[in-house]
Amino acid sequence: MKTPDIGLLGQPEKEKIWDISHNSPVFPEVSLVSIQAIQEYLALLWHQYQDASRPVKSKILDEIEKNVKMHRKAAIRLMNKPEEPIFARGKGKSVNSYSDKSKALLKAFWEEQGRLGGVRTKASIPIWIDKWDKADMDDLTRFELLSMSESTVERTLKKPKAEFRRRQNTGTKPGTSKVKTLIPIRDLEFEPQEPGHCEIDCVAHCGGSLSGEFIWTLTLTDIKTGITECEALQFKNGFEVQLALHRIEERLPFKIIALYMDNGSEFLNQDVYKRFSLKKMQIDRKDIIKLFRSRPYKKNDQCFVEQKNYTHVRELFGYDRFSGKLMVQLMNNIYRNEWSTLTNFFYPQIRLKSKERIGSKVKRKFHEPKTPFELLKGFLSEEDLKQLEAKAEESNPFTLRKKLKKKLREFSAYNSRSAERLGKYAV
Repeated sequence: MKTPDIGLLGQPEKEKIWDISHNSPVFPEVSLVSIQAIQEYLALLWHQYQDASRPVKSKILDEIEKNVKMHRKAAIRLMNKPEEPIFARGKGKSVNSYSDKSKALLKAFWEEQGRLGGVRTKASIPIWIDKWDKADMDDLTRFELLSMSESTVERTLKKPKAEFRRRQNTGTKPGTSKVKTLIPIRDLEFEPQEPGHCEIDCVAHCGGSLSGEFIWTLTLTDIKTGITECEALQFKNGFEVQLALHRIEERLPFKIIALYMDNGSEFLNQDVYKRFSLKKMQIDRKDIIKLFRSRPYKKNDQCFVEQKNYTHVRELFGYDRFSGKLMVQLMNNIYRNEWSTLTNFFYPQIRLKSKERIGSKVKRKFHEPKTPFELLKGFLSEEDLKQLEAKAEESNPFTLRKKLKKKLREFSAYNSRSAERLGKYAV
């Protein structure tokens, strides 16, 4: 029986595993020779290499390649350094001390125990682990869980914590599964050639906290022309949404053909579906409005209305918290009058024409800036066009801006007084 070739580290050659990065050797954990000894050995060979002849240099490189398992090119670069090599820990990939199984079990433990912080999770593992009934937890995994430091627990739970915060901070709750199956996913390659294809979304005026009651804004944007209408809601439910959509529809200069929405429960419910999609509910309507939903967790599917959520809602009212029926009436007074006329008749919009990727850059081309009303002119009848042109001529954008600023000041003052009154009763 042939004995295996024992190298410098005192173990069979076939079991050696080496990884060289940043010109600094990374040595295996199981070794009969310390890392410092290997570094001193390489430094000794460096001194011999400097004044050696070509054949001797080749033998030295062979010895390094055999004993240290360093790539020959890496050994040549190391030996040709002008000064004696100093081995410092590089920024290479660190050794993974814990298995993927133990990390997965740590995430499951964190969720089942109530999602505590990293320090509290580390302290609770010895208390909870004996009573945790997990079939796939063996002795090694249990040892690794108990051995993890606070920093390792924090680092392992960083991603699931971020995902949990993102779910908690969103006001979009999943719609009912029954209605979800009735409303198809939109065709993203379809480009409307006429007005009436509208995207809708809701914006929360929660002031940074989704607890309690607060006002929502329903935003509707026409994809073809960019015409946008907003409506404030006291409550976000199917009944309120379908009433708000009906009020917005009465103000639009065209008929709604299709509505594109996300997967929130305020849209995917029986109230909205029956009001706009079922034939038996179309007593006071001539046409059925088609309903389509976006892909789950694909926010950019609603890119047109998502953009207007900022320019038409956030830039107007900011990020403060609003609540109460009177606040809803004040917001709708602004939305339906000055703000609607300004944004649809006097504020030009820049729309993307095409984009092309050239290497690492994206070259974008844009259409000439036009107002939504200018884009709508080609789709209106003569009678409707005359009415809208007359409305545009009668309106003065500077006067509208002054009225808007006055209403916003009154709105802000009332909101401040309401906050003060509520603060008196705070416990």
